[in-house]
Amino acid sequence: MMNDHDLAIFLLWTSGTLLAATLVFCTLWLRARERDLRSALAKPARENGAEIQHIVRAVDAIAVEVERMSEAQRFTAQVLAEKIESDPPLVKRFPGRVITPH
Repeated sequence: MMNDHDLAIFLLWTSGTLLAATLVFCTLWLRARERDLRSALAKPARENGAEIQHIVRAVDAIAVEVERMSEAQRFTAQVLAEKIESDPPLVKRFPGRVITPH
């Protein structure tokens, strides 16, 4: 069984160890992030330009597909509008009130 003094020493030792581990991991994380940022800035300009051109081409392809979809939607709306204008009005098949069993 631990007395209060031993428990206090154990908690201080444990908290000190956890603090040291946290500081080490934070330091390592910051250094890794700094190294990653340096490597990103050190990329040649042509690599960054190639990535940007790839993104531009992808956005252009998406824009073309969206334009095709909007044209198809306009065509469908026009065909439906012409069909509604040319068809005679619909005749009611059912009386005003229909009782359905529940």
